[in-house]
Amino acid sequence: MRSAAPHFILQLGYFKAKRQFFLHTQEEVRDDLQYILEQHFPGRDLANVTTPFRHTRLHQQRRILHLYDYRLCDAVAREELEQKARRYARLSTQPLYLLREMLQQLAVQRIVAPAYTVLQDMVGRVITGELGRVTQLLETALTPDLRQGINALLEAEEGLYRIRTVKREPRDFSYKQLHQEVGRRKVFEPLAAFAKTFLATAGISQESGKYYAALVKYYTVYKLQRLPPPAARLYLLCFAFYRFRQINDNLIEAFLHWVDHYEEMAKLASEQAMRQGLSEAEENLRAAGQVLTLFVDPSIPADTPFAQVQAKAFALLDPR
Repeated sequence: MRSAAPHFILQLGYFKAKRQFFLHTQEEVRDDLQYILEQHFPGRDLANVTTPFRHTRLHQQRRILHLYDYRLCDAVAREELEQKARRYARLSTQPLYLLREMLQQLAVQRIVAPAYTVLQDMVGRVITGELGRVTQLLETALTPDLRQGINALLEAEEGLYRIRTVKREPRDFSYKQLHQEVGRRKVFEPLAAFAKTFLATAGISQESGKYYAALVKYYTVYKLQRLPPPAARLYLLCFAFYRFRQINDNLIEAFLHWVDHYEEMAKLASEQAMRQGLSEAEENLRAAGQVLTLFVDPSIPADTPFAQVQAKAFALLDPR
């Protein structure tokens, strides 16, 4: 009993902080035990505090669970948790998202989280199950042409894998880059049209679709080729869908860029033409004043033929 009390306080403190129980050696918690002795058992020597037996430790844990109205995650609770995780997977198959949702569910139900390896295995089973459900639907829905279109992305053309060329994004808004982007759009268009309907009917959330698409960017061609073909086709289909949308956004952005560019060029050209026109008008106005002086020029005789006066006027003012 002399050793049980400090260890009970230690377990209670850890559970209050983390809502979990931990296995540890006496040396690993030496500093915490020393603090407990100083605060609650002054004069006690840490050397006299030994690790309690297993039955004592489990008895303490049951008392702590009763104090906080918690319970352990037994087989029934694990099965219920995995069932809920399968529903979470319809929203997103990202492992971190599933783990967070499962821990949140455990906290709400006041259940002590099982070991990390148990949760890890559960997340793996849930992801595998959801992937199997979706790939089975995809294999049934794919037509031969669509299947060939997806498979072609992992085939090589002139020594270069097609998926590598279509994954590239335009570096700028030059004609060459935009022409290549239009070519990629033609590749993805039939796949994206099919994916738009399939993703909705299969119940794949936008988050899951983006996650599957991101795997194509993450995996190398070598890795994609060695995945199970149904899974690889699902990832490529989701990539085609979101890449097609991105291509459209890129082309719209390029269109707006060039419209702004031409508007700016037109504005500069009109301003230049206006300045030139004003300059020419100013010169013509001065010349017109000089032409008017011909009518009162005393050096021109009154009987001077009009053709001579006209020649003088045209020397000052452009006849056009």
